[in-house]
Amino acid sequence: MQTAFYRPLCQNATVSGTVKLAGPVSVGQDINVKMILKNLSDTVNTSQLNITAHSIIYTRKRMRELLNETRSITFEPNEEKEIPVTIGYCDYEDCLTSDNMIEVRAVCIGQEKGDAVVVHRDIVLDNPKLCFKVTEQAMVNKTMIVEVSFLNPLHKEISEGVLTAEGSGLIKDQVILRVGCVKPQEVLIMPIEITPYRSGTRQLLIDFCCTKFSNVKGFHCIEVAPESMGVK
Repeated sequence: MQTAFYRPLCQNATVSGTVKLAGPVSVGQDINVKMILKNLSDTVNTSQLNITAHSIIYTRKRMRELLNETRSITFEPNEEKEIPVTIGYCDYEDCLTSDNMIEVRAVCIGQEKGDAVVVHRDIVLDNPKLCFKVTEQAMVNKTMIVEVSFLNPLHKEISEGVLTAEGSGLIKDQVILRVGCVKPQEVLIMPIEITPYRSGTRQLLIDFCCTKFSNVKGFHCIEVAPESMGVK
C-alpha cells in the first residue's frame, strides 16, 4: 500500500502537487521520493516548502520524526517542478514500528495569506524475502528437513534472530529456532525439521525477526504424499 494525498487549504490555492516514489522501498535502503509541484497561476510564484517525515503505525499515528526541513521554491508561470527528497536508512533504522510505515508530508505556503496546500504519502517498506529449499518428497510420518534462508541486506551485522515455524498438517507444535549473528551480506540458512502428519497440499508458515527486522514472513506449499506411498 502506497497512498498519496493532495489537500488545498484554501479555495484558490496557487500550487498543486503530489508525492511519488523515485525507486523501490525496502528496509535497509535509502528512501527516495519526488515532490511534484505545479504553479497554477500565470505569474511568478515563490513558495515556502516545509517537508517532514515520520514513522507511523497502521492507524497513521505518528511515532518518531525522521526529517524536518524548509526550502524556498520559485516557480515560473504555470511551471511544474520535481523536488527530490531522500530519507537515509540511518535516519529511520531505529525508528520503524513493526508496520514498516513512513509518512512523507510537505506543506507548500504561497505568498498570499492563507494560500497553502498539503501533499503527503504513506509508504510501506518491504522486508527482505525468505527463501525455501525442499530436497525430498514429503510423506506422512516421515521426518524431513526444510531449509529456510535469509540474506542480510545491510552493511552491518544483525543479531538476536528468532525464527518461528508452524503449519497445519506439517508441524503439531510450533517450532522456534534461535540464531546468532549474521554478517553483512551473509546468507543465513536455518534448517527446520518437520514430520508431516496429514497428506495433501500443506503450507509451511515462517516468521523471522532480529535486531533490525521484524515480522519477516514467508510461506511455502509442500505436497505431502500418503504414508503408504513411501517407507516410514
